[in-house]
Amino acid sequence: MVPGFRVRIIPVMGSIPAIFGLVMSSYVVTQLAGLQVETEPIINLDIDHYRVLHQRLIEHEESLYGTAEEVQVDVEEVMYIAKELWHGRSARQQSAKDVGRGMWRSVNELMLVRWDQTKPASVSNLVLLKFNEADEHESRTLDDIKEKEPDFFNRVASVLKRAEMDFGL
Repeated sequence: MVPGFRVRIIPVMGSIPAIFGLVMSSYVVTQLAGLQVETEPIINLDIDHYRVLHQRLIEHEESLYGTAEEVQVDVEEVMYIAKELWHGRSARQQSAKDVGRGMWRSVNELMLVRWDQTKPASVSNLVLLKFNEADEHESRTLDDIKEKEPDFFNRVASVLKRAEMDFGL
């Protein structure tokens, strides 16, 4: 708390005013503290978007490896990967640039691909990338990415580690 300022909590009735009050008080406190807060967009795609991502993954695996036997995720796990891990945007995109209709359009340009091509397509080995990024990713080795783009490599490794922990792998 910043010295000289007093924060007063006023009880409110009902959940919407309470949520609004909580958001506003959080905003005021972060502004007083000089903190910059970047909010995450709320990603609410319908189940058809996740089915499309899952189907793209299967088709891509079949075209690249001749089979989709190593796809170890279902539509619900694709939902977790796209929504919780990658926030509905490419792993190469660090912050939310597209919101609203722009985000809906960008989702249609995304696909799931293996991070490590030597391992199966599982919850802890899939990244969400744009089509052209997926092609580039698959033409490189992880060692090459680690050497030339260490920040990107470490960020993706961290996100995939979270998936391992969330799924107890």
